[in-house]
Amino acid sequence: MLTVDLTRVAPSLHNRYVLRLRDRISKESRSLKVIAGNQLEISNDALPGPANQTVAWVDEIYPDGESKPLTPRVRVDALKHVAQLERWLRQPAQAATHAEAARMLETLTTWECFGDSEWQSRLVRIVNDVLRRLQRIHRIPSHSRLALLCELYPLQAAYSDSVPGNVMVSLTVMKELHAVLERHGASTQREIFHVTSPSEGPVSDSLRADLRDLLETSLAFNNPSTSSRMMRGQVLSVLEGRTAALREFRAALSSGQQLVKSLYLDMGSFTYGLPETIAGAKNVPIAWHGAEIPEATTGTILYSANIEFLRRYMARILFYACAEPELHLHFHLVASDAEARAFIREAEELSRTIHGFSHRTSMPPSLSWSSSQLPAEVGNPITYFACARYLVAGQVMDKFGTDVWVQDVDLYPTSPISQAGTALSRFDVVLAASSGINMLAPWRRYIANSVYISRSEKGRAFAKNAAQYISAFLDEPDSWMLDQNALDWAVEKAPAGTSIGNMRALDIQLTQSAMNGSIES
Repeated sequence: MLTVDLTRVAPSLHNRYVLRLRDRISKESRSLKVIAGNQLEISNDALPGPANQTVAWVDEIYPDGESKPLTPRVRVDALKHVAQLERWLRQPAQAATHAEAARMLETLTTWECFGDSEWQSRLVRIVNDVLRRLQRIHRIPSHSRLALLCELYPLQAAYSDSVPGNVMVSLTVMKELHAVLERHGASTQREIFHVTSPSEGPVSDSLRADLRDLLETSLAFNNPSTSSRMMRGQVLSVLEGRTAALREFRAALSSGQQLVKSLYLDMGSFTYGLPETIAGAKNVPIAWHGAEIPEATTGTILYSANIEFLRRYMARILFYACAEPELHLHFHLVASDAEARAFIREAEELSRTIHGFSHRTSMPPSLSWSSSQLPAEVGNPITYFACARYLVAGQVMDKFGTDVWVQDVDLYPTSPISQAGTALSRFDVVLAASSGINMLAPWRRYIANSVYISRSEKGRAFAKNAAQYISAFLDEPDSWMLDQNALDWAVEKAPAGTSIGNMRALDIQLTQSAMNGSIES
């Protein structure tokens, strides 16, 4: 399938656009009308010859019959060369030549107006892979693959709001931000938090000045593409706060919603809001099911999920819980009362079976349960399943008189965690702070998969603020990263004197399996 994309070509009252297809061997050719501002998809059956022999380009036809090429000529099967670019950028800091980079750039710019069934998903994967790899690289040499590609692109092609244009903006911005942050050593490996407000933490005056200078001088930060506005907003969220950041995010989403969804990295922009838009927290009516815990318990590990997802991980959770019976695990199920009760009977029988099979002399795992129904107004049920734990955290504290340690269902410990409460209890809140480029995006700044919230007055205020934020966006269908946006908001709103610890600095060993995709399928 060949896709011709003229969505960024302004419609003309006088000029026409024609797709030319020509078989280089047989010389057979075909012409198809293309409408400016639209896409046209051509099946391989409609080509005049095999894809490896067919050349495609678009001509612009003037009223007097004259024409000129609107696009370069592209061999249709060359579109598959994205796989080569993908492999090439898996080592972004490796040395390269200008000739190499130019060949890769030629491959990339092909997709300004042409594509096939795989090109977009592959380009998106390139951005995700490079971002992940940059987190582990201290320096990007000027002669490296990524540096040369970013150097040549603005010389040979203007940044556009196409997918390739936005990919290059993203790669260039990441390279430039990486250089600034590494130069200032912007690390978050510390006990007390890094960015509690835009004017505090390790964002020093010198780093702030360099970030502002980058915003003012960088070509990648100053063009009308969706990714440029999105990245500007992330930096402004640190330099100036929510109002300035939200202005950029809204501008990006107004013209590039589908692009943001396809790139996926910045889905959190859909649920980034201003203080005046935040109302009260949603009151979740909870049904408690046999919720009794040992008196000695001081903390509660809190999970929330739908039953189908919890079935994938319940046995593993119970296996580890048998080794640390002093832990109290509370499961909040998003299900009807009847469904919850039936599942609880199965899960408790499984717990007894696993404990008995192991021939342990210790007590079996300490489990408790609650449930609530999925509200009708929820835009994305999957988001709600994950966020429900923050909505009920205050009620769980009240029920058991304990601190809560919110965890993802798919986490598991690689070392004992039952004694972690001693380190955690020194703080009102503990959560994992991101470092490097991820520190700048509000929805990646704090990670929601493992968050300790004490039942202190300040801890309760944090939980309430997070719940209020989540409640304000529950009707948003595109709500990935909502819980992490809520954490960013709760940190900003934390009362003076709130003691916030960094989970990474405490070295608590919880992880996810590389098999999660297979487990959940």
